[in-house]
Amino acid sequence: MTNLFSNKNMAELDTIAREIGTTLRDKYRVDVSQFKEKFGTVRVYCTFGWWNLHSLIYPGYHFNKFPRWLQRLDSLLLGAIVHQLGRFFIPLQKRAYRRQYAVAIVKYPHHRTAILDGADWPEYLKGL
Repeated sequence: MTNLFSNKNMAELDTIAREIGTTLRDKYRVDVSQFKEKFGTVRVYCTFGWWNLHSLIYPGYHFNKFPRWLQRLDSLLLGAIVHQLGRFFIPLQKRAYRRQYAVAIVKYPHHRTAILDGADWPEYLKGL
């Protein structure tokens, strides 16, 4: 029997979390705030939809990278427009979330429980 908390096992779980988190963030523009291995489980913390233009262009970055004038414009006007637009993409992002977890389970079947037990949104992963 392998040790659940061995360095190799924990490094592999961290790799799984990184694969899920970066794909969701970079390909599907899901706001992934953090991904990691924690207590022998894969953790990917994310929210669906966009709150403003910055969260669409730089998902996962909570420090605003825009120049000051664009930050103001984003908070006063663009944010409301992008937020309403983002509501239409939430179902797509939820399907992408489920798909990335399914891909991880197929790629790493020996870590199935570790992948599913730490899921941030387990209600979207039922049946995997």
